[in-house]
Amino acid sequence: MTETSIQEIFNRISQIKSAGVIERYGFNEFLTFAKEVRNRVGDDVWLEVGWDILEGMGLEELYGCDYDILEALESIPPKSDLVDIQSFLRHTLVEILLEQFESGGTTVFLDIKKMLETPAAILIPKIVELRKKEIENTVIPIIGKKLAIYDVYMNEVGMTTDPENSVHLNDLWMTAYGSQVLLLLGLGLRTDLEGLRKIEVVMERLGLHLTTKIVTEPFDNPKSQMSSTMCALLMKRAMSKSKKSRKKKSQN
Repeated sequence: MTETSIQEIFNRISQIKSAGVIERYGFNEFLTFAKEVRNRVGDDVWLEVGWDILEGMGLEELYGCDYDILEALESIPPKSDLVDIQSFLRHTLVEILLEQFESGGTTVFLDIKKMLETPAAILIPKIVELRKKEIENTVIPIIGKKLAIYDVYMNEVGMTTDPENSVHLNDLWMTAYGSQVLLLLGLGLRTDLEGLRKIEVVMERLGLHLTTKIVTEPFDNPKSQMSSTMCALLMKRAMSKSKKSRKKKSQN
């Protein structure tokens, strides 16, 4: 799958929104097209396409769910109109998300603001609870040694680490609040103590405390349950930020 062909697919999905395929041609035509797209793209692309389909149906509050919506689409009666389809998907996906959350499912791309005054509002308390728990259960490893920095008069003026970018952010990317903060700060998978302090400041403003630990090797944190596709999508975004961060440093 080339970048051009992927862009063509996203363009066609955008056309679904504006042209109203379901209302103009019926659900069967729409489902046939959705299956065609699904057969042509990988799981990561399809997950995002599914979000765009939901958004195009006026279901923005469900954008970001960790679910292959083709399963739900195939369960919809063929003669359903747009209102019936919206109602079916809202009910089905809210139930699925509730089940996922009971098992510690991810909320990383869900937007609470879009859920307000919709049936999905019932999910908000659990989403907030899970997001806080993610940060409470995540310890950020600093893999290396902390070193004091002294001025010419041997006064301690700061701290650094060896190696410099020894703060590992992989697991923080897997959390909802963590990924939002890292995107905001333009950080990737590694940072230094200065970058860590920036993360801590933002977390403190959110009323959250970030725990760190100096270690000699990586360790596993408890993680929210998510599909391998969702995990890969998050890592793709993190690695993209890492490349931009390295490029910016090399230019300074």
